[in-house]
Amino acid sequence: MIYKMMLQGGGIVEKKFNSSTENCRKVNNELLFKILKNNSRSEFGIKYNFKSIRSIKEFKDKVKLSEYKDYEEYINRMADGEKNVLVSEDVVYFSHTSGTIGKQKLIPCTKSSRKVAAKYMALLINKFTYNNFKDTWKLDKGLMIADIVMTTYTEGGVPICSATSGGIKSIKSLLPFLYTSPIEVMEIKDKETAYYLHLLFALEESRLSYINGIFISNILDLLRILEEKHQDLVSDIRKGRINNNLNIDKTIIEKLNKLISPNSTRADELEKEFKIGFEGIAKRIWPRLSYIATVTGANFSIYDDKVNHYTDSIPIYSPVYAASEAMIGINPYADKIRYVIVPDTAFYEFIHIKDGEAESGDTLCLDEIRLGEKYEIVVTNYAGFYRYRIGDIIKVVGFYNGCPEVEFVCRKNQLLNMVSEKTNEEHITNSIKRTMKYLNLSLVDYTTLPDNSITPGRYIFYCEFKNDISISTVKLLEEKLDKEIRNSNLAYDRARKTNRLGKVKVIILAPKTFNSVKQYLFNKGISKNQIKIPRVITNNTSVLNILNRNRRL
Repeated sequence: MIYKMMLQGGGIVEKKFNSSTENCRKVNNELLFKILKNNSRSEFGIKYNFKSIRSIKEFKDKVKLSEYKDYEEYINRMADGEKNVLVSEDVVYFSHTSGTIGKQKLIPCTKSSRKVAAKYMALLINKFTYNNFKDTWKLDKGLMIADIVMTTYTEGGVPICSATSGGIKSIKSLLPFLYTSPIEVMEIKDKETAYYLHLLFALEESRLSYINGIFISNILDLLRILEEKHQDLVSDIRKGRINNNLNIDKTIIEKLNKLISPNSTRADELEKEFKIGFEGIAKRIWPRLSYIATVTGANFSIYDDKVNHYTDSIPIYSPVYAASEAMIGINPYADKIRYVIVPDTAFYEFIHIKDGEAESGDTLCLDEIRLGEKYEIVVTNYAGFYRYRIGDIIKVVGFYNGCPEVEFVCRKNQLLNMVSEKTNEEHITNSIKRTMKYLNLSLVDYTTLPDNSITPGRYIFYCEFKNDISISTVKLLEEKLDKEIRNSNLAYDRARKTNRLGKVKVIILAPKTFNSVKQYLFNKGISKNQIKIPRVITNNTSVLNILNRNRRL
């Protein structure tokens, strides 16, 4: 019933979405003036005289392009409880960014900013999912890898959490009807314990319909825990009690134990499938599994093959392109990773990127960007950021009712740039994928470091593999990876030819090294489901120390 009601609501949102994408410039411009009007009496709105702004040009002339440092003083005051600073609305909570490429940022979230994102995240995504999978999706429960953990509070008493945790908490009352995991599991901080319990309750549900996680790396972590802990999971299902080896308060275990009962029949089914092996295991233990919904593409795509190993290549649907600052795009297609810019979630401007550099400080509006070109995104949102450079680079790959469809390319600051070669995430991801396929290696994860300790400088790749790697294989790996980067980035190739850069160096890491990195990031306050491995660790000495302590070769 709930799914059907959500699909009906999604149908209404879909019609409005189609209408707004047909008139994207008009809708987006109207949104800007609504934001300016709503915040004209805030301190920031008075400072920049929002009331007097009558055109996009006036807005651009009065309000300069901004970065997070331009807001820190305001946000600190808002965190202390001061009101009507950047926005007229109260702050419901602060979402914190992952801090992958620098320190974590606090991003204000208001009732309006949450509401405008929720109708797409909760309703339209479900409708597009149904459009794509209606022949196989039976509207049964799904496994949602998410949490509703509030990390902490500001001095002024405002909650701080990840944006996804805040969004999930807002539909807390619906969770038991949609997902297999009890609310108590979503309140657990320890990642491995939470994932184990997500699996335990999902394994009880033989009719599981889908798996949903924020990033595909979360899906892979879940499936790896399934492989590692399958015997314990079968034992717990057989006995109808959770083992006492988990990092969890005993009172929580007792609560959860009341929700399960001995099920030897299901335990026997699972044990039989696990004995066969883990290739394609997900489809064998959940035969009604239709799809996996998670963000993939760009540098996340290195995890796709590993997930496919466990799932027998069940479709992976990447439904949304979102940042803490705004819900930017939504994907109508299950077979493609591209996102239609949503015209009424933020006001958008775009800085043209040519040869890896911003062409100028001039910005383009939503209907002015061109097919095949790359742009840096600038947003003005509901929650107090104006002409804010979020640091993402996108490429226009099509149009939906005249509204741009984009691919995420890379983060602007995730760049190896030692001699002006500008090797970005896209270059590295493509090179890594081709190298691993050519050498038939099972990469767990990787990160990079620009190394100036020798002349000429070089890139160091820290790599963790599922299996042991010999010294001779490492040499082949270095040769092939260096060749692939040269093919991907002609500027890098020129630097290698002129000996301004040396050949890449690969350092092999001990098993579980990147688990230690994730634990460190979690201890910093990052949500366990929002953790992303940094691809460049130039200034992250703590992560670098973890890697160097775990060197094998």
